[in-house]
Amino acid sequence: KEVNIAKMKSDGVHLARRSSGGGAVYQDAGNTNFTFLTSMDNHDKERNTDIIIRALATFGLSAEASGRNDIVVGGCKVSGAAYRLAPPRALHHGTLLINVDMGALGKLLNPNKLKMQSKGIASVTSRVSNLKNLSSEITHETLTAKVIEMFCAHYGAEGVVAEDLDFAQLEKIESLNKVFNDIQDDDWRYGQSPAFSHHLEGRFESPSPWGTIDIHIDSSKGKINSAKIFSDSLHPNLIEAVEGALVGVNYDP
Repeated sequence: KEVNIAKMKSDGVHLARRSSGGGAVYQDAGNTNFTFLTSMDNHDKERNTDIIIRALATFGLSAEASGRNDIVVGGCKVSGAAYRLAPPRALHHGTLLINVDMGALGKLLNPNKLKMQSKGIASVTSRVSNLKNLSSEITHETLTAKVIEMFCAHYGAEGVVAEDLDFAQLEKIESLNKVFNDIQDDDWRYGQSPAFSHHLEGRFESPSPWGTIDIHIDSSKGKINSAKIFSDSLHPNLIEAVEGALVGVNYDP
């Protein structure tokens, strides 16, 4: 629901779906992605975010963390993140809007109206900015180098050796190749949404905002037979747990 599927198909834009939480993002060559993969014990999203913020500071930009998962400069969003906790590992990844096609972003993304209202904005493009417009020195190469530099400075490392993963290597790693193939399946990309008899939608803002939920419920004889929840929550494990917990619960619409 957060993307314009018809427009994507007509423009030849591919739909991908990630296993972490958060809302939809538009990806092109102007959008650089970062990932922090750690053990659960060493997971610290504030520390990771600070590494990105310090990298931006080297270009003279005063960036700060905002809300659940954004990095802003001068009130404009330049980065969004998502998370996945899968013991014993933790994933924190996000975007860096360097020189994204804002026209395409505005046409293809269709954010939930409740989310837009909660943020007090009129359109998805009204609150985002390309880093290239804030500093002409920023490119994929220069920003990536600074992120690596700040990462090494934090952990006391002398440097890192970049590793390129291509399709030939991917096919040699059976477990990784399976994941790659699984996430291309249409049932995964579009979500399995059988017919449901009831639909509920809302956004949680108090005591702290954690996301929008879109619940589809199939019930009979006062019991929930199945439930499917779509959410931009940054806690996908919680959403999956709630889906399972709802089955068999008394339900009176």
